[in-house]
Amino acid sequence: MLMKRIALGIAALAVAVFGVQAPAFAHNSLVERLPEKDAALTQAPAEVKQRWLASLKPTAKMTVTGPDGASAIGELKIDGKFMSAPFTGKTSGKYTVAYEVPSDDGHPITGSYGFTLTLPEPEPVKLTQSPTPAASSPAAAATPETKSENTPWLPWIGGAAVAGLVVGGLISFLRNRRQRV
Repeated sequence: MLMKRIALGIAALAVAVFGVQAPAFAHNSLVERLPEKDAALTQAPAEVKQRWLASLKPTAKMTVTGPDGASAIGELKIDGKFMSAPFTGKTSGKYTVAYEVPSDDGHPITGSYGFTLTLPEPEPVKLTQSPTPAASSPAAAATPETKSENTPWLPWIGGAAVAGLVVGGLISFLRNRRQRV
């Protein structure tokens, strides 16, 4: 009787775990973003880039709005799990990145985050000085290396552990049942 209850408990746990996680697998999630949320930058980034958990559909959208309300990105590029666009903002202030990514189940994932750009004030030109050649500026904010497309292993490991428990419980239940007969 006790083994039957344990086996039923394990089966109920498995259903709860897989039943709760199944819809979550249909939703994509933002893994990495550049610039980071609430970043305070002193140089304009070369691009705005996002990495997602799963590959993106071509209908994914991203906008960047500058402090003046105007768009601050160029043409959006979607490549597998990555979505990026060149940054075109030229003024200091708060920038808002908004995105809309369709999921496999049809529900869009929407969100936004911001970062602040504070560019140095241009130095006033004195009329008594002769112009000096402009020094080449370092490359705008470097973008990190493209990371490999990692598979989320935690759900698979958790699922295997639950499946192992269910199988072990059933084997134990059947052994005890045979010994009684």
